[in-house]
Amino acid sequence: MEEELKVLILEDVQFDAELIEREMQREGLKFISRRVETEIEFIKELNDLNPDIILADHSLPQFDGISALDIVLEKSERTPFIFVSGKIGDEFAVDMLKKGATDYVFKNNLSKLVPAIRRALTERNEFEELIESRNQLQKALEEKDMLLKEIHHRVKNNLMIISNLLELQSYYIKDKAELDVFVDSRTRADSMALIHERLYKSTDLKKIDFREYISDLASDLFDIYAMGSDKIKLNIDVDEIMLDINTAMPLGLIINELLNNSLKHGFPDNISGTITIIFNKSDDQFMLIIKDDGIGFPQDLDYEKADSLGLELINSLTKQIDGKLELNSTNGTEFKISFKELNYKGLS
Repeated sequence: MEEELKVLILEDVQFDAELIEREMQREGLKFISRRVETEIEFIKELNDLNPDIILADHSLPQFDGISALDIVLEKSERTPFIFVSGKIGDEFAVDMLKKGATDYVFKNNLSKLVPAIRRALTERNEFEELIESRNQLQKALEEKDMLLKEIHHRVKNNLMIISNLLELQSYYIKDKAELDVFVDSRTRADSMALIHERLYKSTDLKKIDFREYISDLASDLFDIYAMGSDKIKLNIDVDEIMLDINTAMPLGLIINELLNNSLKHGFPDNISGTITIIFNKSDDQFMLIIKDDGIGFPQDLDYEKADSLGLELINSLTKQIDGKLELNSTNGTEFKISFKELNYKGLS
């Protein structure tokens, strides 16, 4: 059964209101209507009737259509508002449409009224459907964000469990070489866990603040490898850069390996020195430099072919981000990696 249309008519002439109602009846509309003349009556019926559509004359002795339109736009901007007047001009009509009116009809051409009403109601329904679709989409996006946060949180927790298990197992290892393997594996798990921790705490679930990440990662590694030593200094010169997780993950592992290398091998016999981390961006080009002023990289060792898991990881991960790796061992050891952030469109 078709629902009755609730129509609020702002009109001071009873005969004109009856003509409007007769035209709607002639065209087969089922409706109930209220006619008002004053602002007080208009506001009361706007609240009580909650009209589906408003038909308003341009000018009344105690009120006017423009003021009525302002009230409607403030209280219920979705309610269609059609001017029905004998005095309205084309210029005024255009101004009212720009202001927010839905349509206008001349009193001497009421045959256009019902088509205008039906068109206005269709547009309102389509608008409400669009709003509902947008709300559902927003809700789905919020649910997706919550799910991603939960995933990052769980992945971080699982990585920390692995890290803790490795630490516990290391207590039973006496051989230094084997112990180093366990410690290195633990720091790799920690470096990945730190990224997931950053992501689930961030409002952006695809990018992390890499300056903060580098600072935290370096601090953790110094606690492990240089604990209690005040002879190795850390210098960080990093731009404020938001980095996509697909780049941040391999780059974080690279930084982990390079810092490990400097902390473990750059300063033997408790010699003093400085490790410097530089990460900046110029246009679309990123540059990562990790260097130390320690004893330097062995001259006879080819870092691209060395039989070392750490170096293999560095080379492999650099290729993964399509980067270029350079080594300078003139004064200490300096690894330089340049790359452009890849386009991860479509990846989730």
